[in-house]
Amino acid sequence: MNHDNYSLMSRRNALRTVGAAGITSIAGCSSGGGGSENWVMGTSEQGSSTFSIGQALQSVIREHSDQVNLSAQSSGGQVANTRSLGNDYDLAIISNNLHYDALQEAGPFEDQPPSNPLWTGFSVTGAECFMLTTADSDIETYDDLTGQTITTFGTGSALYQLTMTVFEELGIKGDYEHREIPLNEFGSALENGRIEACGGYTTLRGTSASGGMQELMNRVDLKAVKMTDEQREQVSGLTSPPIETIQPEPFENVNEVTAWTDTSNIIYSDHLSADIVEHVTQSWIENWDQVKETYGGVLDATDEALVSGFLPDFTIHPGAAAYLEGRGISLDEWSIGSG
Repeated sequence: MNHDNYSLMSRRNALRTVGAAGITSIAGCSSGGGGSENWVMGTSEQGSSTFSIGQALQSVIREHSDQVNLSAQSSGGQVANTRSLGNDYDLAIISNNLHYDALQEAGPFEDQPPSNPLWTGFSVTGAECFMLTTADSDIETYDDLTGQTITTFGTGSALYQLTMTVFEELGIKGDYEHREIPLNEFGSALENGRIEACGGYTTLRGTSASGGMQELMNRVDLKAVKMTDEQREQVSGLTSPPIETIQPEPFENVNEVTAWTDTSNIIYSDHLSADIVEHVTQSWIENWDQVKETYGGVLDATDEALVSGFLPDFTIHPGAAAYLEGRGISLDEWSIGSG
């Protein structure tokens, strides 16, 4: 973090001063009862882990905050969340890899970068992606996807963008017919032959799966599409997304897979005041057991996990910074937003 020459306590006071100058929610517009603000959170499509996490976070704020009325809404995916932050959404769940692309005006943001700053709050979940097909399919490796009809993830999602990066590295991007299919229909699409392969993912290093993935597993006998040694070598140099070998525990009969990984963060709009953001961040973290009880696919609220998805060049919202520093977390590697 870029340090000024004053103590942590005076610095936190300065952060709150920034908050005092903040304006009310752009997306929510008006205040709710008792002077509380109305906030809208962008998540992702229903059935996704991101949507479920948003619902869990909404539940906690509705129970524990008298300052914010939060509505966590399904969205067109994390690309849309990134572009709409500060307009349609006051805060959103956004992939750290997509966030980095937005800062670099790369990938899906090369021609249409976001119009408002993305200020990081804390890390909430991680995902590990791979491809699946039916157990009796002739598809064995990623080369076999050529000429097939497949779906990966919603084209507006972070997982889709990361998958396209991997496919490009493998030299198969576009060598198939891609169908846009809702996550909760993956199973029926495989079952009736509309597609021959689909994207799969777990969270928390292969230990948890979303409702949409559970429905897929319950409906179809599956196997993973394998990466050959040569293909693993092709993707081994990627830094965004990182490549790991995992055991996807929720998927019975699916052995170790080579997966591309991602961490998602809570991202606040810069128009939200520091004091309210600090309050909301604290309300979530201090009631994290309740978040996990509602949806188990979230990271633990340890100091390390809370900043595990922060990448270089990220800017931290001053309200989130005040809370994280109050816990004793060092933010020396990042800058703090200012009004």
